[in-house]
Amino acid sequence: MSHAMPSTFRVLLSLILLSAVSGCALFEERTGPASFFGPREEIYRASFEEVWRSVNLVLQPYPLRTSNMDLGLLETELVKTNRIWTPPHKSDRASSGVSYKLTIKVIKGAVGSGGATKVVIIKDAVIQSDFFADPRAQPSDGLEEKSLLYRIGREIQIERALVRAQRRKNKATN
Repeated sequence: MSHAMPSTFRVLLSLILLSAVSGCALFEERTGPASFFGPREEIYRASFEEVWRSVNLVLQPYPLRTSNMDLGLLETELVKTNRIWTPPHKSDRASSGVSYKLTIKVIKGAVGSGGATKVVIIKDAVIQSDFFADPRAQPSDGLEEKSLLYRIGREIQIERALVRAQRRKNKATN
């Protein structure tokens, strides 16, 4: 009987320590990924036209400055202070001096014997500390770019699923 008390005491003590250590970590604000300058890119096994339509669908909330299909180039106007996209790890709003623009390049190519299209997203962010200061470049955490690339891929999948469903329906009616 004398050995039962110390083992339950150890278990109880270890549970209390575990909850104390993990409890503090639950309420910490999470930091985002490391910041960097540079593009994010993805290659899709799809035709240029499919990818172009998907990119335009994904960029509907953004104010576009340039949309040139012949050059495969899309540019947004200057977007102020996370008006369109807020990172999931941020609990507060960014500084009002932060603005950015996105440049998206859609490049036709091939992988092996099949067609492929590469999408490159460049986020140029600047911060202006006050009215008189020159804006200085700010690195991107890359999350918005990754999110856009993911959504482009999903739009391609949705379009292909709709085309397959329509073909099945047409075969069934004939």
